[in-house]
Amino acid sequence: MTFRVPRTLAACLLLLAAPALARDLTPDEQASLQARIDSFEQAFEQGDIDAVFTVIPPGILATTSETYDITEAQVLTAMKQALAGMMETASIEEYRIDLASATVRETSAGRVYVLIPTTAYVRRDGQDEARRSDTVTLAFQDGDAWYLVRIDDAQQVGVLETAYPDFEGVDFSETRATQGSE
Repeated sequence: MTFRVPRTLAACLLLLAAPALARDLTPDEQASLQARIDSFEQAFEQGDIDAVFTVIPPGILATTSETYDITEAQVLTAMKQALAGMMETASIEEYRIDLASATVRETSAGRVYVLIPTTAYVRRDGQDEARRSDTVTLAFQDGDAWYLVRIDDAQQVGVLETAYPDFEGVDFSETRATQGSE
């Protein structure tokens, strides 16, 4: 008995200290996330900027609005203008969100989130070739809807953690963007 108690205690402590373990999405979660990704990609391809911005989580809109003391509508307008400005000097030739290669995890509060490899080929004015950008898209639910978030820099992660405190302490260090040409 003296050996079982310490082993059992050690096993319990390891479980408590372990980061959120990966699990599979349920079939309903998988289908609804795939539908969200499909609608986002379709909106992006069609240039439907209003639909593209529906993937921003409400908590991030509210936090940004509060931070800059402007309305959520003004936040969206500023974001759309920034995207339009970027698109004046660049074009996205291909954009893929690879849900089949995603990793599913949970925050310490039990929120399911998905890290999805994402690849874009962007050609800037004057470039002969499009440059490949590999990032990771964060997907999670707020209410019944899935939202998609860029998490490839510290500022983006900071806004996420302010808006959704259960993401504090989640290590996104492996999600940094890489650039290349192809």
